[in-house]
Amino acid sequence: MTGENIPASFADELTDSQRELLDKLADRVVKLRMTVPAILFLESVRPMNYIGSQVMVFFAPIVRGFFGLPEWDELQLVLERRESIAYFLDLIEKREGDVLAAEEKLRKEHKAQRRQRREEKKQRRASEKEKKSDGRDI
Repeated sequence: MTGENIPASFADELTDSQRELLDKLADRVVKLRMTVPAILFLESVRPMNYIGSQVMVFFAPIVRGFFGLPEWDELQLVLERRESIAYFLDLIEKREGDVLAAEEKLRKEHKAQRRQRREEKKQRRASEKEKKSDGRDI
């Protein structure tokens, strides 16, 4: 995992709304299939996460004026902490792993269903051939 240096207390210090916000963002990143670009971006800006949070404070009036994002302040508060990027990266990687595991399970189920249909089709053909050969012998 990327966020190997996260203190266990960091997750406990987050409020429920902050945890929910980060979960929602991680789900969105994975749903849009942007895991790799997000990880690359977050790893490259990790040393500047506090500066980024202060830039968010600066642009807050403009962003709220155009978009009205209620989670803006929550995200800004989370990003002030150095551990936040590592925590968010771990969330993204966990979600991606869950999605990949679910997709793999679904793929195996579809493969088993196709195999079963092929076997049934072979059996039907074999029984049809048998019926035809029985009819010719008479």
